[in-house]
Amino acid sequence: MTDRGTLESTIGEIYRARDADDIDALMNWIDPACSFRIVGTGRLGPTQKVDDSASVRATLMALMENWDLTGVGNTGLCIEGDTVFVHRAGTVRFIPTDTRFDTEFVDKFTFRNGRVVELTEFVDTLSVAEAAGLVAPESAQGAQAVGLAPASAEGIHA
Repeated sequence: MTDRGTLESTIGEIYRARDADDIDALMNWIDPACSFRIVGTGRLGPTQKVDDSASVRATLMALMENWDLTGVGNTGLCIEGDTVFVHRAGTVRFIPTDTRFDTEFVDKFTFRNGRVVELTEFVDTLSVAEAAGLVAPESAQGAQAVGLAPASAEGIHA
């Protein structure tokens, strides 16, 4: 098991490489057998698990080319053995359209022998889809509240 200080330092280096769009420095921390996925619907692209070095590299490179995370910072860190959960918050920019939005997400890293063997991201997939133009933003849909009509007690049987 890697000590906490080493894991914290490694996480910092990983995010610095990501912010600098340095794919080679980032891949130095990625084990060749690493798997990566973003939790969410397959309609958003990289939500399907990739688990070979070339696919992980290509996926991370595509994310760097399209998503600027330099306005995001770490707000919390939870370390359990060789697994690190990082809570992040801030402004994300979708580079192709310069669309910005505030969000929070969690990255889950699992380490073995000092390298990442599993990376899973939990993001606000609706905000990502809106920024990427895959769905219309809420404001464009009229922002109507969805609710249920008040229920009547009639006809309800226990």
